[in-house]
Amino acid sequence: MKLQSLLFPQTGICTEEEMYFRREGEGEIDFTWEKKATDMHRNSTLTFDTYFNGCSAEKWFKYTKVKRISISLRVRGFFRIILMRKEKNLDSITTKYLLEQSFGREDEEGVYTFPFESESNNGVFCFQVTCLSETGTLLDGWYEGEVAPEDVRPVKLALDICTFKREVFVIKNVKELYECFLNNPESGMKDSIEIFISDNAKTLDPKEVLLCDKVHVFPNKNTGGAGGFTRGMIEIMKCREQRKITHVLVMDDDIIINPDSIYRTFVILSLLKDEYKDAFVGGAMLRLDTQNIQTENGARWNKGYLISHKSGLDLSEVEACLYNEFEEKTEYNAWWYCAFPADIVTEKNLPLPIFIRGDDVEYGLRNLKNLILMNGICVWHEPFENKYSSSMYYYIFRNRLIDNSVHDLKYKRKMFINDLAKQVKRELVFYRYKNAELLLDGAEDFFKGIDWLMAQDGEELHKSVISRGYKLQDINDISMPFSYPEYERACKTPEPNWITRKWRKLTANGLVLPCQKRPENEMPVIAPTFTARPVNFYRAHRVLHYDFSSRRAFVTEKSSKDTLRLMMRLWKLDMKSRTKYRKTVRAFFNRGHELMELEFWKNYLDLK
Repeated sequence: MKLQSLLFPQTGICTEEEMYFRREGEGEIDFTWEKKATDMHRNSTLTFDTYFNGCSAEKWFKYTKVKRISISLRVRGFFRIILMRKEKNLDSITTKYLLEQSFGREDEEGVYTFPFESESNNGVFCFQVTCLSETGTLLDGWYEGEVAPEDVRPVKLALDICTFKREVFVIKNVKELYECFLNNPESGMKDSIEIFISDNAKTLDPKEVLLCDKVHVFPNKNTGGAGGFTRGMIEIMKCREQRKITHVLVMDDDIIINPDSIYRTFVILSLLKDEYKDAFVGGAMLRLDTQNIQTENGARWNKGYLISHKSGLDLSEVEACLYNEFEEKTEYNAWWYCAFPADIVTEKNLPLPIFIRGDDVEYGLRNLKNLILMNGICVWHEPFENKYSSSMYYYIFRNRLIDNSVHDLKYKRKMFINDLAKQVKRELVFYRYKNAELLLDGAEDFFKGIDWLMAQDGEELHKSVISRGYKLQDINDISMPFSYPEYERACKTPEPNWITRKWRKLTANGLVLPCQKRPENEMPVIAPTFTARPVNFYRAHRVLHYDFSSRRAFVTEKSSKDTLRLMMRLWKLDMKSRTKYRKTVRAFFNRGHELMELEFWKNYLDLK
């Protein structure tokens, strides 16, 4: 059974060459993004120990019923192949050479298969090919697994996509899936995928995506990612038995994905050992702007002190790919790409209605037992630091409290108030009083309890939250002038020495001091929205907050009155928490199941 295909750089998906192969040797290699074949000249070498084209042998053998792995190559010409097994060992890479063999014929095309025979299956299987003829062409290749026919499970994936005004991404991805799978008899998955799209904005033109009867679109109330993904699960649940759906694959709308990630997921699920039949399969998130950099490969919730595994790895490097193979304790996989058994979705086991940020966490905490992560299964997503929104200050903190309470994670009152105070004070230092308000609003709404949350109209609540935050504006519509050199300078401003830092701390970063007078011809103070630092605000009067991704900004101004008011509100909340915190936590723990039931969700989504 084919486990995974050899992949090559492709425009529209990823063009980072060293994530696919490495050029070595003396001869020339002719490869362009548009070509499907790679032309090689004498003594040129291609090495496939890469993120997409190494084979995660350790995980294939651990989780699936694969008995032996081979590499098959379709070539024209005469070549030499070297099979290897590589693994990371502290700061070094251990390479075991398994086979060296010449194969092929000049000017003749053929398919050749080479088994990996190794005493150990740790790390990855990979290989290297060298052209021995004057010219040769690598036409295609794939890893195969030896599997008994009775060990292949029937699998059908239901892709659950939630979208809100992301038509360009959704249309592109659906068309690509249609061409690769739904309308491609040779894929082997023509009847193994259906797509369920929840359109939270009700702006998606069905004609653009309803390419066949296996694509379904559901106009949905805007209740965020939680409501959109849950709507998809409800629709999948309705037809699960009729359509023989075995797994749900939750997937963001604004991603770029190589369809082979879905194929690899399908094969893993088809070959799972009995003890892992309820396993989740997760996809890593890679940066959309620098496509070789990994943002997260599985994560731990850690009571809200999030641990993103293997963040920042450069996946064009061999050592990073091998490090990626090591398994660490994971508590969830984010819903940019996560597959799980369809039978865990029941009328009593739906996500929480918390709009955004934390729904995937909570569902993972509730249901995940084993998470399979494998090199080559990933999506590219815009980094979260490129998506500035004041509303996140409300949702992230409020939802942390709800998730921890539902699962009784011993997030004590002192931890809660210390975390809240730290975040509120940070926003006060940055003169972002609306964000501080939203943090406090989130905590206040948590104390209103489970009955308040159940009674909310999620769409109307979100509109209210949005209206309370900062609005990014075109820089030409802002009274303060914007200077890009000044923005760069603010990003690079060095932190002061320890004496100055101590003085800044004693004066609350200058909040208790008068603002410095600035010459009229001096440029205004500019700070980045995500990476702002206290040094950018010391004794400033007004600050322009610039969002690099959107090229938009907003302005804040120092206000002693707002600072005192919000500090007083924080103190009052601290007092309230002394009597209400534990009671609210227990109520969510004891009654949280009411938010997970179909009866509640039908009312919440206005479904008949």
